[in-house]
Amino acid sequence: MCFGLSGVALFWLDKALEAGWNLDGQTGVLCVNLVFLQLGVVWATWWLIRDHGMSWQQAFGLSVSNPARICRFALQAALLGFLVASFLGGMIQMSLEALGQEAAPQEIVHLFQESTRPENRIIIALTAVLLAPLVEELLFRGVVFTALLQYLPRFWAFALSSLFFGLVHFNAVSLLPLSILAALFAWSYEKTGNLWVPILAHSLFNVINLGLMLWLPLWMETPSP
Repeated sequence: MCFGLSGVALFWLDKALEAGWNLDGQTGVLCVNLVFLQLGVVWATWWLIRDHGMSWQQAFGLSVSNPARICRFALQAALLGFLVASFLGGMIQMSLEALGQEAAPQEIVHLFQESTRPENRIIIALTAVLLAPLVEELLFRGVVFTALLQYLPRFWAFALSSLFFGLVHFNAVSLLPLSILAALFAWSYEKTGNLWVPILAHSLFNVINLGLMLWLPLWMETPSP
């Protein structure tokens, strides 16, 4: 169903671009596919928990009864994840460059960095900060990690769900950093039993990275006094 809706949306996106809509075609195609594939994850998860006679709160501990605790754990996971991912990513990038290999960023990161249109960046930012954290945490921590815990030792549940998260981003440079980040998010979910924690941590992590992508070029272009 979601692939069909994605096809319809892409058809109308093409018509809008032909009519002069001020949006980069590649950005539009990427965002349409991301949105509808992620909506497909939400729909499949809803069907799964309904089939088991559960509510969202029962299935994933989605509760805001203790917002201070949610924010504390989320902030810790986001900051630690950012530091670890940045260090590992930097080391991998330097190693590849030393070997004469190009360290290509993720496609969505590349589009955000290269886009000169504010509306393109706004669409990508909203997807990265709001939609992606919700859907990816629902899938990878709420469903995959939880399911693996029922059948595998704890270490392997962490390792396999985290590796899966890294692999689906289809980028060699970010594979290890994102896998470590995923393990931190899984730990925060296991520790609190509340999926809002890794969702918020994921969103904060993306906010930090988007902020740096916007600020660093401006800072580097500012002349020294």
